[in-house]
Amino acid sequence: PGGVEGRQRTVSISPEALAHIRRRRPKWLRFCLTHIPEVLSAPDYIGHRPRKDPRRVEFARLVGRPGRWLLVSVKFLDQKEEAWVSSAHPIEDAYLTRRLHAGTMQ
Repeated sequence: PGGVEGRQRTVSISPEALAHIRRRRPKWLRFCLTHIPEVLSAPDYIGHRPRKDPRRVEFARLVGRPGRWLLVSVKFLDQKEEAWVSSAHPIEDAYLTRRLHAGTMQ
């Protein structure tokens, strides 16, 4: 989306990002941590909203049983050749549909 191109790299998650997920969605922490690698390695959708933060790319995939959409937001720091998970949380079908219609996720 939006002409985003990238190089393959290791994506890390900081203690602060873990605390953010734990604080915002405590009952989803285990689900998120279990499925983040799966989402990042083979996303169903990739999103980009350059007006918010041009360095951030969002990855979404249907994971788990029963299936849930998990959105993982990653900030790419190209000058440092680093990538960091900034957030991860389940999303509803309606949210994904809105993003697809808005063209901010493909």
